[in-house]
Amino acid sequence: MMGDERRTGWRAGFVLAALLLIICAAAWASQPDWDEAQTELTDLLQRLIRTDTVNPPGNEIAACKVLNAFFDGEGMHSEIYRKAKGRGNLLARLSGDGNQKPILLAAHTDVVPFDREEWSVSPLSGEIRDGYLYGRGALDDKGMLAVEAMAMALLKRQNVSLHRDVILLATADEEAGGESGMGWMLERHRSQLDAAFALNEGGRIVIKNGKPLYIGIQTSEKVAYNITLIARGTSGHASVPRQDNAIFELGRALVNLEALSAQPIFTPVTRTFFESLASFDPNVRWVDGQVATRDPLYLALLTNTISPTIISGGVKSNVLPATAEVNLNCRLLPGQDADDFVKSLRQAIGSGPYEFQYTPRAAPPPPSSTEGAGFILLEQVCRELFPGAPVLPYLSPGMSDATRLRRAGIPTYGLLPFPLDEDDAWRLHGKDERVSVEGLMVGLRLVYRLLALAGE
Repeated sequence: MMGDERRTGWRAGFVLAALLLIICAAAWASQPDWDEAQTELTDLLQRLIRTDTVNPPGNEIAACKVLNAFFDGEGMHSEIYRKAKGRGNLLARLSGDGNQKPILLAAHTDVVPFDREEWSVSPLSGEIRDGYLYGRGALDDKGMLAVEAMAMALLKRQNVSLHRDVILLATADEEAGGESGMGWMLERHRSQLDAAFALNEGGRIVIKNGKPLYIGIQTSEKVAYNITLIARGTSGHASVPRQDNAIFELGRALVNLEALSAQPIFTPVTRTFFESLASFDPNVRWVDGQVATRDPLYLALLTNTISPTIISGGVKSNVLPATAEVNLNCRLLPGQDADDFVKSLRQAIGSGPYEFQYTPRAAPPPPSSTEGAGFILLEQVCRELFPGAPVLPYLSPGMSDATRLRRAGIPTYGLLPFPLDEDDAWRLHGKDERVSVEGLMVGLRLVYRLLALAGE
């Protein structure tokens, strides 16, 4: 019942916001047929979800073909850029009069793997149940991709006059670092991606008790490192245990890492975020310039994080392993030095037969400005759709294609345009990933309004 009450409250609030939009926004004088758009949007997202693009291996070309057929049906030009067998990216463009620089819509087609046994539905079914559309990629990131494509189609159908082109870039390989996707496209086709600003995933519309708590527009993000911790021991016959068993050594190291207490670190973005957040979120207190919170997400925004994700070791059941290793998925705050971070890990686990391996990364680019056109326009649209909800700059705990775009000189703002409560937010990369059909339509209206407003 509580879930039904929250949905009812959210639905009433959205209807009111939609009415306010119609009254106050001249650009909405000629409205699309939203009921028809909902049917088409859910159909497009279902087709994308049913297209298997689990990375590895990716096979993103298959999703590009779905999008290519969609744009062909709308009389819009799109092109597939093949990087390798099965790997590719798609670029579509809706032309304006060229008086202003384009806006770039970015989303990725690849998705993370899943354990079928954990799911209550088939992860690649796109099944709709109780008002939710389920499937791997529903939130990350095929839902956003479907919304962006549909918004472009509606602009064309409505003959909305635009002073700037709208470009959609559907990328491969984001879940594995983006070398075959955004990295390859920026290296080979940078001029075709030039834009005043880009809209990407990364931000959040956070729902608490059925109402928007805040809208976080991502202007910066953490830096991801996969650090391999290797423990070494003496191999031999398992019938004669040894004190330097590599698996025991690794276990001792992990216990020490779990107990490692990270010092909170502020960036300019997180300081602004938490100073504002403490005034309306009871889960956050601001005391003498410091944050007090137990919320896992907020803690991740304040510290360098360590998550063991893959563990391996041993070759046979009766052989003592020479090595055992674990992948540590670490997310560092902007401005943190990876070498110093690894030294702190070494200090935490103490002396022993340990080795760390990782690939260095370039320093992250500066945050996208809150004074930039992209942030200002997104803020205006969000205030129209969600009256009274604070709009805050946001540092994402994850890493996305936005880092590459910012480094290439394209101001990039992240906002997953679907209102999410805590339950649905935790489903990203998890079991039973889903997006509400109602939320999809909120996202479509948001992106459509943003593009129309940006094109004025």
